[in-house]
Amino acid sequence: MTAPMTPDEKLAAFFDAGRPPVAEPAFNAAVMERVARRELVGALVTGAGLAVSGGVVLWATAPILATALEPLSQSLLTGTGLLVATLSLVALGERLLRKA
Repeated sequence: MTAPMTPDEKLAAFFDAGRPPVAEPAFNAAVMERVARRELVGALVTGAGLAVSGGVVLWATAPILATALEPLSQSLLTGTGLLVATLSLVALGERLLRKA
């Protein structure tokens, strides 16, 4: 038979009853790793599915897009070149100003 509890032991047992169980760090790490791995695999599968479906759509519409965009690309060639040159000079100037 066990000895009766002292008032201090009764109070300690009462307060310990309301506490959550002690967490095991190795168990928590293993569970978090499994959850993260599951989320990563889900994100990769979703991304692969979207990439494949987008590729199929672009492959199916390539002849139409080529005939529609070829004349447009010829007219935008000089403007695009000037825009790229301007943005490059702005970026270079910003980098030089930051160093000063």
